[in-house]
Amino acid sequence: MMRLTKVELRRLFSRHLSSMALLGALIVSGLVLLSAFDQAKPMSDQALAFQRTQFEEVQKDWAANGAQRIRDCEQSQAQVRKQHPKTELHCNQLKPRWENWGKQKVEFSNLMRSSLLGWSYLMAFICLLLGASFVAAEFASGSMGNWLTFEPRRVRVYFSKLVAAGLGVIPGVLALLGLLFVSIWIMCIRYGSTSGISSKMWTDLTWMSIRSLTFAVVASVVGAAMGALLRSTAAVMGIALGYLVIIEVVFRRVLQGAQPWMLQLNMEGWLQHGTKYFINKCTTDNQGMYSCFGVEKALTFGHSSMYLGALVVLAVTLSAKVFQSRDVN
Repeated sequence: MMRLTKVELRRLFSRHLSSMALLGALIVSGLVLLSAFDQAKPMSDQALAFQRTQFEEVQKDWAANGAQRIRDCEQSQAQVRKQHPKTELHCNQLKPRWENWGKQKVEFSNLMRSSLLGWSYLMAFICLLLGASFVAAEFASGSMGNWLTFEPRRVRVYFSKLVAAGLGVIPGVLALLGLLFVSIWIMCIRYGSTSGISSKMWTDLTWMSIRSLTFAVVASVVGAAMGALLRSTAAVMGIALGYLVIIEVVFRRVLQGAQPWMLQLNMEGWLQHGTKYFINKCTTDNQGMYSCFGVEKALTFGHSSMYLGALVVLAVTLSAKVFQSRDVN
């Protein structure tokens, strides 16, 4: 098994597509850093002056109508609490404050978390396609049949390819992860804030980085398993994009009650060690007024771990069964 894995790793690193995937990952990381820089850089003097003018207009409006808005908010909150006692509409926070207006200095921990979350999704997608292509290309070229003639023990061949797909992405992901940390740290020193950094914050970010690395490795392994199952990189990409567009984008609003069983939310729950989501609840009061509000729900890290783990085991097991029994040309 070790010998076969070494051979597969050499083949993975020698492929032209692996170099292209690394280049794509570098470009994606650059785009994430560009977005982080846009969040970190301060507003121009012209934009700041415009924001100040807008804030003064809002203050004048609040002086005239603020008391009524608070009363309306409190009445709405009392009405909603008849069915949902824990609902909080934050009526005491309606007053406009300059510290909440315009663009605030970014904190390193917040910017790093948001950037790392988006970067993790993109890295996982690249690793998924890399793993799928790594195995599916052998079926397309006919080299899989030749390889099985040399090594007929299919289970060993199958798992050596999956292990190589997972191990092969670790160096590149680690390097890009380090680039992300260093670059955002420099941005926050220059434009944002690095105050309030504690050992707990570093511990949380370290564990999130480990989960992000694991996420990318598992995505590559699942991609390799799907490549062996479907024998086509285009088919793997089509299923991934089809699910993303049809389920996560088009039907997500309709399938609100099914959110704990949707892939993207569980990915977020895994990466962030638990997450929150909202379900819309609509009511009609005694006067016939129809209103909707969001009810916050929690998705635990344990739920996300078991959900994703079950999907990975299912994909790898199904692919192994098919690889072991299906004819290979």
